[in-house]
Amino acid sequence: MPKSNTIPISKQLASIKALGKGSELEKAIATAILVYNSCADNDGKVSKGEVKDLLPSQFQNFTQGQETKPKYKELMKDLEEDSKGQMDFEDFMILLLSVTLMSDLFTEIRQAKNSK
Repeated sequence: MPKSNTIPISKQLASIKALGKGSELEKAIATAILVYNSCADNDGKVSKGEVKDLLPSQFQNFTQGQETKPKYKELMKDLEEDSKGQMDFEDFMILLLSVTLMSDLFTEIRQAKNSK
């Protein structure tokens, strides 16, 4: 979970000068980095247990309804069984991408784009 004494992500994002005229995609990736950093230890890693707790609060719309899907269950099982294990940023982004690709929201967004 984000540390209570940190500056809100939105304020951190707004303070990054290079993103003032940044694209939506650049801001999205920067937000992911800032969320990760808010949980990371001094070595730049996050425990899998923290990531498991982070998903429902920061990635709720993508995780919603996934609880019964085998691939999602497998991902969550790994986070639970190795809750003290560490995850680096690359693994964190791979997890987010994996959850995104299997989500109902991803399908909905793709269908909305294709129906225009």
